[in-house]
Amino acid sequence: MLQQFFRIFLGRNSSEPPSLDQVLEYTDKQLEKFGTLIQPAPESKPRTSFNAHLPKDQISMLNFTPRQRLKVLTKAVPLILNMQRGSRMIGRQTYPSTGAVSPEFIRKLETLARQAGVKDLRYIKVPPNAIFRDKGIPYPYAIIYTVEMDKEPIDTSPSFESQHEVMRGYMNLAVIANKMTAFIQKQGFAAYPGTALGGVTDYVHLGELAGLGAIGYHGLLITPGEGARLRIGTIYTNISNLPIQTTNDHLWVRDFCASCKKCVRKCPVKAIYDQPKPRGDGGMQCIDHATCRTFFTQQYGCAVCLAICPFSQVGYETVKARFKGNPHAPQFHIPVESIPTLS
Repeated sequence: MLQQFFRIFLGRNSSEPPSLDQVLEYTDKQLEKFGTLIQPAPESKPRTSFNAHLPKDQISMLNFTPRQRLKVLTKAVPLILNMQRGSRMIGRQTYPSTGAVSPEFIRKLETLARQAGVKDLRYIKVPPNAIFRDKGIPYPYAIIYTVEMDKEPIDTSPSFESQHEVMRGYMNLAVIANKMTAFIQKQGFAAYPGTALGGVTDYVHLGELAGLGAIGYHGLLITPGEGARLRIGTIYTNISNLPIQTTNDHLWVRDFCASCKKCVRKCPVKAIYDQPKPRGDGGMQCIDHATCRTFFTQQYGCAVCLAICPFSQVGYETVKARFKGNPHAPQFHIPVESIPTLS
């Protein structure tokens, strides 16, 4: 993993183009140590590739200035090291096949999470259709959490400053995941952190299912705390009585999106569909990935749609207070199965 990191972030010479996909495959492979994994549904989609198949002189990450490379190191090295550590946190203990925790355990876990920098978190039983094709998860339940990215650097998108802030968000996800996983394991329950850069499940889909927020027309999760300026992390666990929320009060967001469409208009390469398309796996297809990926790779991870979203600019509550509603807007409701809650 470290070899791939130096090729991607420092631009070391190589006959092959650098690949974030290979970094993710490395962490995926660690899951094989579990032996038996929970499998995806037949209709599950594959994980979207990062590879744009561009020459090196068009890949922004390989053309940082020396000063930019040094700045990147302060976030990228901790990110990769914590991803490595997390991928090995299988533990040597024998955990119970199922587990139940007390309300006090949940309070301590959430206090730890917020002290570590978590903006919000929810719980879910992962549906098989949210697991990527040909992947698998070690435990059926998950903790879904978010961290916020600062508005000032994100507003400069696409730019090095914006990409550096996104990297800081990913670093925070990885550090927090390891802290929370260690806490859960120390209490005698099973836990395994999802990969910060994108793991074996659709984090955005899970975030909406868990009730954290709603998926906007740009395909990003929109939440009350951060708008779209967030990164999403996941921890898989065997705790069976998590306080799972089965309602989502944020789906009005897509009514607003249907009237706004600022991200559709402002996308530099017109990669965002005028209206999301329901997928066969229960999720939403919002963008043309191939078109987006090329510009994303060339222009510091782009993030224009994230930056200009009204929820990122003026905030969730302000948008909600001003929005009068659109009864004719299309809705894409993703069903949530009934799960026992914490007693």
